[in-house]
Amino acid sequence: ELYIKLIRETVDQGKQVLFLLPEIALTTQIINRLRKYFGDRVGVYHSRFNVHERAELWHAVLGGWQAGAEANRRCDIILGARSALFLPFTNLGLVVVDEEHDPSFKQIDPAPRYAGRDAAIYLARLHGARTLLGSATPSLESYANAVSGKYGLIQLTERYGNQELPKVQVVNIRQQARQGG
Repeated sequence: ELYIKLIRETVDQGKQVLFLLPEIALTTQIINRLRKYFGDRVGVYHSRFNVHERAELWHAVLGGWQAGAEANRRCDIILGARSALFLPFTNLGLVVVDEEHDPSFKQIDPAPRYAGRDAAIYLARLHGARTLLGSATPSLESYANAVSGKYGLIQLTERYGNQELPKVQVVNIRQQARQGG
């Protein structure tokens, strides 16, 4: 809900949103949720699409496809994996990196090698856009940057809809292993 509110504010200002997820498998649920709120303004981009599908979305990000059934379609909200960073944004206002700690954001093979989270932060800076790094378990780098004041830090201590937080129990794994637990 927090993401949806920020996305709404950004598109109401006439700006684009890039919503990055670590894996394609996570997109279906989020696509459905975002399309419920924003309809056809949501475009999905990842490496499993064929060349024609990627080209269509590329043009939609630029401001409209020039021919065919998708004439003048414009995507304000792009949901994608790392490769969505390279779309031709013209008026980027918000970059959301969900599960920013996930190692899937690091491109190791094939070249070019890059860290998707860090590239997203840089892309946002180039456009003067806001960046939101979301995680229940942030990376040490991001947490250190937040604690030091380089990043803003928002800690959510309550769940949406006042749902209870899960109970946490600290367990000494060595002791449990010795005891056969």
